[in-house]
Amino acid sequence: MALTKLNSASVIERLPVGSVLQTVSNTHSSAVQTGGSSADTGLTCSITPSSTSSKVLIIVNQPLSISADTNTARDINFKLAKSDGTVLTNGMAEISNQTGGKVPAYNAIVFLDSPNTSSSVTYKTTFGVNAGSVDVYANQHGAKSTMTLQEIKG
Repeated sequence: MALTKLNSASVIERLPVGSVLQTVSNTHSSAVQTGGSSADTGLTCSITPSSTSSKVLIIVNQPLSISADTNTARDINFKLAKSDGTVLTNGMAEISNQTGGKVPAYNAIVFLDSPNTSSSVTYKTTFGVNAGSVDVYANQHGAKSTMTLQEIKG
C-alpha cells in the first residue's frame, strides 16, 4: 500500500482548505466471482484522517465482467461502502440480448466522503446480481483493481 502523508501540525495548519494532506493507495488482483446479491470484491483501502473536519476523496477503478450465457436481461450492482457496511454510492450495469462469453462492466467511482473522525476508516467495494441468472467477475485474467484515498483539508 502506497502512502504519502504530511504529518507536521505546523505545516498542515498553514495549508489552505482543500489541500491534499495524504494519499493512500491499494491494488487488488485476485479474481473474484459471485452469482449472489452481494459479495466483497476484495478491494479495500484504509486511511486515518488527521482531523475530524477532513474529507476523503475516494477513487476506484475496478474491471468487472458479466457472464452472457443466456439471452435474457441481467443486471448487476457495484457499491462503494465503509467496512461497517454503510453504502456510500452504488451503480448498476445491465445487459440484454447477449449470448456467449462475458460482457465488460467497468466499475469507476469517484466519491467525496466526510467521515467526521480522526480514527482509521476502511473503504471497500462490493458487487452482486440484481436480476437474472448471471455470474459477475472482478479482476479476471490478471486484471488489477485500484483504490486511492486522499485526505482533503476541511
